[in-house]
Amino acid sequence: MNADDVWNRALDYEYDGPLAEGDRALRDLLLLDGMVQNGGLLHAVEGLEPPELAAALAGYRWFGLEVLADGIAATAAEAAQAETLAQQEALEERADDLYSGEHGSDQIDPAFSTKLAERPDAFAATAR
Repeated sequence: MNADDVWNRALDYEYDGPLAEGDRALRDLLLLDGMVQNGGLLHAVEGLEPPELAAALAGYRWFGLEVLADGIAATAAEAAQAETLAQQEALEERADDLYSGEHGSDQIDPAFSTKLAERPDAFAATAR
């Protein structure tokens, strides 16, 4: 199974072929990750609908990224309570620090590679 094909299929939101458990988890995780890359973590948790956020968190957990999922969930909960611009700005800075670097988004690719190697059956077959 080709990892690039699996990854690219997860990013293709027009793909309507078969998806397995791992494909759905990756697709949901990458939806949130893409929004983070475009506008930051606070933007992502505020911009996703509650079912989308829940699915993304489940995706992070499926890939073994529980600590990151917990941090994202905490950010979402705090965002719902932030009332002032100062609170929102402070949260945005903390959220971006949480999600960047080796303890944040840099964990996604290695977690995906590990899960694909351990559980190739959790992903739909690719053309190659």
